[in-house]
Formats: sequence, C-alpha cells, structure tokens
Amino acid sequence: MIRKTMREHPFLSYYFIAVAFPSLLFTYLTILVISFPDMYGPGQSVAVTFYALRDTLIETYPVLFHHQDSVVLYVTAYFLMPIGAPFFFFPAAPTCAALIVTAANHGKRGLRALVRLYKPVQGSLRAGDGIRIYAILLGTIAAMTATVWLREYWFGDPSQAQHYLQHLGFIDPVTFLSSWLMALFLNQGALLEELGWRGFGLPLLTRALRKPLLAAIILGVFWTFWHFPREVPGLLSGSQSWSDLVTGQALFLISCCSMSVVAAYFVNITGGSVLPAIMLHGTFNHVGGMFSSIQEGARSGFTLDSPLMWLTLAVLLVLVVGKDLGWQKRLQIRSEDGVTNGDHRQ
Repeated sequence: MIRKTMREHPFLSYYFIAVAFPSLLFTYLTILVISFPDMYGPGQSVAVTFYALRDTLIETYPVLFHHQDSVVLYVTAYFLMPIGAPFFFFPAAPTCAALIVTAANHGKRGLRALVRLYKPVQGSLRAGDGIRIYAILLGTIAAMTATVWLREYWFGDPSQAQHYLQHLGFIDPVTFLSSWLMALFLNQGALLEELGWRGFGLPLLTRALRKPLLAAIILGVFWTFWHFPREVPGLLSGSQSWSDLVTGQALFLISCCSMSVVAAYFVNITGGSVLPAIMLHGTFNHVGGMFSSIQEGARSGFTLDSPLMWLTLAVLLVLVVGKDLGWQKRLQIRSEDGVTNGDHRQ
C-alpha cells in the first residue's frame, strides 16, 4: 500500500516524509524545553545551552565558523553536545525523503542516478560550458551582493553597510575566503536539502505542470512551509506572536519562491546538477543573514530587504531567459547523452 502510494504520488509522498522529520524533531525539542527547562542550570534549557555553545564556537574560532550556518559548525556543536545531534536530520530531511521515495520506486539504479546529480555538470554538457555557467553564477552572486551593499551605503545607513561587510567576512582575507567557501559549498541547509528540493522535486513538478516557471514557484511555496515546524516552539513559549508569524512567513515566502526561480534556471542549464542550487541556497542563507532582525534558536526574522533582493533578481532573470527557465535546454542535454526522461530516473 505504501509503495503503491509512492509510485502513484511521488511528490506528495516525498513532501510528507520531508515534513515528518522536522515535525518529530521539533516535538522532541519542545518536550525537552518544556519538561526540562533547567536541564543545564536555572533557565538553561537544552535549546538555550546549545545556541550559547554555538555562539561561543563562532566567537572563539571566527575563521572556521564565521559563516554561522555551516555543516562544520553544527557537527562540531553536536559532537560537544550530543543531545542536539538529532537535529542534523532537520536540514537533511528533504534529501532523506528523496532517497526513500527513489529507492522505493526505482531501486539502486534510481538511487545512483539521483546521487549523481551532485556532479557539477550533467548529461552531454561539456566541461568548458560548465565553467562558463558557474562563472556566470558566481558573477551573479557577486553582483547581487555588491548591489545590495552599495544601495545601503549610498542611499541607506552607512553604519549598516559596515555591518553588512562584517557579516560577509570583510574582516581579513582569510575570514572572507573561508566564510564564503562555507556558504557556497558547506552551508548545512543548502548541502543537506538541495538533492531533495531541486534534485528530486523540481523535475517532478515541472513534468507534471508542464510550466517550468510555475513549477519553480510552487516548489518555493512547498519549501517555505516545510520550515514551519521550527516556528512552533516560539508560538508555544509565547516568544512569537501570530502577527509576527504571518508577517515573517509572508516575507520568507517571497524570498523562497524568488530564489527557487533563480535556482531552477541554473540547475536546468547544467543538465540537472544540484550544485548551482547548493551555491545559491548557501548565498540565500549567508547574505540573508545580513538582514536578520531577530535570531532565536532555529527561527530568524528578516526585514523587507531580502525578499526584494531575490524578487528583483528573479524578475530580471525571467525577463532575460524567459519562463522556460532552461528546461528545454536541460532536456536537450540529457537527450544527447542517451537519456529520454530528463531527470534522475535514468
């Protein structure tokens, strides 16, 4: 019965499993916080203590941990405080769900094909073309980041522009390089999620809807609300109001849908590689952190800057490349390599 459901409704099965992981994890956290509020001392719940440990690691080893959302940072924190280790499976949930559904529907062959999407270029795409695409991607990231900083410096608050530079690692060359390498390739959300979202989910929705732009936007909606379980502890504890939740989720929705459009294009023109999505998702988290208005555990609040930044980039991209978002190019690349179905099910 379960396997039949996965075959008939692969995307919904995938999304249900992906949501189940964080739902269980944040239930686990809520129970720990409510049942053992003083586990590590008066007012020192497991959540408070874990994030204090994370902040100490960032302050003590800034070169290694300046990017505050890296796999390296969180694995180190989990090693030092194993009670938090299950949360490694929060960002990994979409990828785990994709692997489960692929294994059920296509076996080992499907799993190998899905995992191969980590390769920088796919299908018949030549290495030279791949280098050109990634150069354009990095240039886009640099131009977007520079534009946001210049806008703040020229038309906003110069002191806030200085904060932006510090957040981006402009402290010394080593910190800048290490923080951006972490952001582009080892951001925990990006690295652990994207095989699920853009590797598994994107081609499924695109084939089903036959409208690549619509598929990318809808995937952004699903991606947005997948994060919702992290909001529940704040609502239960009273640290977040419903009005703040609605406002924050609306801004987050715009950001996620816009970035999903940009990521879909670069994934498609590389033949389906998830590496561009990992790089853009890492940038999404790294640059977006400049605009953070609050940071309470796993929950962040943002100003209007981040949604406007990504929405502007998405609109410009669609105007330049069209609503197809490179999907036909992807099919051509895969077809020339002897693949007829254009996705991980080769």
